[in-house]
Amino acid sequence: MITSASASASSTSTSTSTSASTSASGGESASAGSTDPSGGESESAGSSTSGGVKLDVGFETGDPTGVDEGCKKVDLLFIIDDSGSMSDQQDKLTEAFPSFIQTIDDELVQKKGIDYRIGVMSTDMAGTEQCVFLVCGQGHRGRLQHEADRLNCNDVPQGRWIEAGPVDQVAKQFQCVASMNGGEFSEMPLEALRAGLVDRVADQEAYNAGFLREDALLVIMIITDEDDQSVKEVAPMWDVFLGPGTPTPVIEYQQLLVALKGGDKDRFVAVAITGPKGSSCGGGGDDPVAVKAPRVHQFLELNTPNSYWGNICDEDFTAPLAAALEVIKSSCETFPPV
Repeated sequence: MITSASASASSTSTSTSTSASTSASGGESASAGSTDPSGGESESAGSSTSGGVKLDVGFETGDPTGVDEGCKKVDLLFIIDDSGSMSDQQDKLTEAFPSFIQTIDDELVQKKGIDYRIGVMSTDMAGTEQCVFLVCGQGHRGRLQHEADRLNCNDVPQGRWIEAGPVDQVAKQFQCVASMNGGEFSEMPLEALRAGLVDRVADQEAYNAGFLREDALLVIMIITDEDDQSVKEVAPMWDVFLGPGTPTPVIEYQQLLVALKGGDKDRFVAVAITGPKGSSCGGGGDDPVAVKAPRVHQFLELNTPNSYWGNICDEDFTAPLAAALEVIKSSCETFPPV
């Protein structure tokens, strides 16, 4: 299922609807639809699912076979748009994050003994030689963000990702590495994800080696005000006027993730806070806060029921993150043993 959140606390309810709804900020929530492998929009399913999100049942229940069920580790990977229009949205994310991580600490770490780690990537896949109007790419290309990539940032993690620890420390480190800017080229969250989990592990630099754990539930969290424009194995430079090329079908990225997680789609969760599927939101006229994001929504639909969508035009991200956490908890309970 793909659930959508409003700014009210009721968004964390276990009853979710795939039909279109209106958010508290006035933006229209996208509806879940059938999968279109070609990458285009699919039609709304127009049906509702109740009770799709399980709460804490299963974490503490003993298994009579003696085999523990559920995940013991969670790898949280944020892919954040760092373009100039995202400043306010990044602020909403970092302001809501302390409540999100506090709940993770209370309900997963303290009660269940689950270990987590947090990585942050940019959606920018441009190389350092890719320039337009004297603005050049930063060359992150799927590399995890840490102290070498940030300016005016003191609360840096010791390594290239954030390890579980005191909530206030984790929140400060996340604000440090998630408050990004400088991305002025095509937003490619899915390609950044692929590059980060494949290229930046397998190449000589091995920049992200060690982040992805085989026996951990992988949680992918995409935050962008644009749709995905990913081109698989995109070169670090392209014609800035013609763009990077024809976007790669979304299903190829989903299939890659399935392969990376041992052939089982139940070993990862897809979360996105973006524009709706079929319309822009916020602002007005030719200057919306976010454009429609059919490719991102297709990625979520391919991963149902382990997926969640929140509207980036909502005034506060606390409720969407809380609702997404319910999906994460449910997926953790049913995590297939490795």
